Amino acid sequence: MKREIRVFALIIVLLMSSLLAIDGFAQRNNYRAWPDTLETIMIEGTVLFDTTHQNIYFLDVDGDSIADYNLAFGPEWYVPESGAVRPENGDYVTIYGSLNERPVLPLVIVFEINGLLWREPVENWWTHQQWCDSLEVVILTGTVLVDTTYYYTKYYLDVDDDQSPDYFLHFGPPWYEPESGATRPEAGETVTIEAGIKIGTSWVHLFVFKLNDLVWRDPSGPAPWTGAWVGKNSQHHKRIHCPDDSGSWVEFPPGAMKDGGPHGNQFQDSLFCEMGRVYPDSLPGQPDSVCAGWHFHFSNPDGKQMFGKGDSAKFMKRLRINLRIQDSDSCGNLLAKLNSTDLTLKFWDENTAQWIELESAAYDEDGQSISLEVETVATYYAVFRTESATTGIAGIDDNLPVVFEMGQNYPNPFNPTTTIAFQLNTTAQIRLTIFNMLGQEVRTLVNELKPAGTYAAIWDGMDNNGNMLPTGFYVYKLDAGNQSQIKRMLLMK
Repeated sequence: MKREIRVFALIIVLLMSSLLAIDGFAQRNNYRAWPDTLETIMIEGTVLFDTTHQNIYFLDVDGDSIADYNLAFGPEWYVPESGAVRPENGDYVTIYGSLNERPVLPLVIVFEINGLLWREPVENWWTHQQWCDSLEVVILTGTVLVDTTYYYTKYYLDVDDDQSPDYFLHFGPPWYEPESGATRPEAGETVTIEAGIKIGTSWVHLFVFKLNDLVWRDPSGPAPWTGAWVGKNSQHHKRIHCPDDSGSWVEFPPGAMKDGGPHGNQFQDSLFCEMGRVYPDSLPGQPDSVCAGWHFHFSNPDGKQMFGKGDSAKFMKRLRINLRIQDSDSCGNLLAKLNSTDLTLKFWDENTAQWIELESAAYDEDGQSISLEVETVATYYAVFRTESATTGIAGIDDNLPVVFEMGQNYPNPFNPTTTIAFQLNTTAQIRLTIFNMLGQEVRTLVNELKPAGTYAAIWDGMDNNGNMLPTGFYVYKLDAGNQSQIKRMLLMK
């Protein structure tokens, strides 16, 4: 009997401390005070569910039926778009999340449950909807609901007074402030929203244009913010596209920000990355013979520029960058016109005020794009055109190869793109094809006559119909005349 009383008293203490921890944690929700001391952990155990005061979740990891962690899933009405659901009492689960050990009972903010995403470790306000021109515009009035479980506040709109959200509100990054003077609403505030509406998997999304008749953002063109957040502790690859060209992008691998940073200092827990196209006459140094240019901009959680003025963005792992030349650029389809024009990718060195050639860049004439992998990202990149009697095939190597060979794709495993390099020692009709493990052809990357030379083809993980293929092994085969080679690769999501 005494043991039961002690256990009951312990549960009450843990419950009250957990409630205080949740409340205190919510009060500290401010992107300017992102605590670097929190770590991410992976734990598994049995769920203990308490409904005495409100629905509180605990996790028992050592099988003694006593809570070891408090699990923070957020408001009861929060539903992730991944399809993940809250566990039942007694369920055995695997949790990935952020650990706060300051409360009496350690608190874990849930990022994933049983491999399904619950909430993003670092929120992405880009949300694949920078351009809202095609969205239907609606005007709605309702009560604002706020989720302060994690560091970045999430806003919802309840239009039928049932205390549950009907719409997810998109205001952009927390540092964005419109020139109209409009400010983000408080919880419980009644507002009128003019927004573009988009139906998602679990939520109906509203991309806010006006708040109480004050302009929040222009409904046409890209959003005033044109990029995405990248988390220091992200477990996944993060790809950020140029807002007006999906073929130009930069991809961050997991662990890219573990060290490094400006002046050798460590990164904060996140950075906001933007990339955009630049008109050649707007590039620094006013260079001649420029086909196209791109600009990279990195901001800290306060919205302040992190690099520039002599500092480059130095990362601990290589970032993959793909730059596509469009027909509207001054060099148009020159990547496909071999033996007439040589294209060179250069970056702007702010210390020397010069354009420096990047010799490691790979040229894909089929996709009219240039790819590179770098640990140090410059502020400006540009493609230069130089006249030459002959050029290296695909811009990779000016020396003609002496053997037929296809390399292993890189990276491997990959998500979602990989590069396949190959070389021809003679002119041949070639065909580069992707097969699934059932032997079914899923994608033809190249099918044309090519002269001797070195080439690179990029596969984006999609089939011939533009559908993203599932995780698994795939075979790629290169046929060139009476020669052929086969290799295997792994697509992971």
